[in-house]
Amino acid sequence: MKMHKRKLLNKIILLTYLLIAPFASLADIGNKQWTKECEKDNKKNCVIAINNQVSVSDSDKKQTLATAYIRLGSTIERKMDLVDGEEKTYKLKEENKLVPVIVVELPFNVNLTKSPLVQIDKKNIFNLPFSHCNAQDGCVATVAINDEIIKLLKAGKELTVITGVHGRKENLSINFPLKGFSKSYDSLLK
Repeated sequence: MKMHKRKLLNKIILLTYLLIAPFASLADIGNKQWTKECEKDNKKNCVIAINNQVSVSDSDKKQTLATAYIRLGSTIERKMDLVDGEEKTYKLKEENKLVPVIVVELPFNVNLTKSPLVQIDKKNIFNLPFSHCNAQDGCVATVAINDEIIKLLKAGKELTVITGVHGRKENLSINFPLKGFSKSYDSLLK
């Protein structure tokens, strides 16, 4: 039952995330530390992000392999508040709550039957369910995260996403340094 509620909550958060205006461009994201990027027309629609880049053969150029970013989604939290203690009457109270959502854009040809594994400093943390694949973003995996995971990210040195590759036995391990994560995340909350 608890797992069902968590899946439902993740679906609601993901739906809220998808209904928000899409983020314009993550082109300015670097690969050395987390940075905050906001939409040009809406400075309140921001993410913190980092890229993983690989060298292009026979060139000095680099190409983005994957991007990890966190944005704030919202969910409605419902709870019963005591109105009258003597009569034991309650009122359902609804409150919007901001929830961090981690999104990882992976390249095409990942094995969609295996959810990518997220590690912080080589410790397994959770699996990311895929939400969609398209030509603009590649294959996208998204999940809501909690304050405990944010603390691990702030204290960690490296975020690793391990995913299967279609037609290969070996997994692909994509590393993102956590340098600048704390400062960027705190600025996202302001």
